[in-house]
Amino acid sequence: MAEALTAVQAEALSFIAVHVVQRQRPPTRKEIAAHFGWASGNAAEDVIQALERKGHIALEGSAGSSQW
Repeated sequence: MAEALTAVQAEALSFIAVHVVQRQRPPTRKEIAAHFGWASGNAAEDVIQALERKGHIALEGSAGSSQW
């Protein structure tokens, strides 16, 4: 069972899901950061990593260069 999300994580997951449906690809870290008004992609990366750790998304690739 997937772990519960914070409000920010839930909003980011929703944004990712809508983006995938609309554009047939996941958003970049830069797109996520811009959508939420975050200064850098690092904040988006932190949220993405939390979503994966909690079992809500799956990333492919090696650490530091993960892909959806």
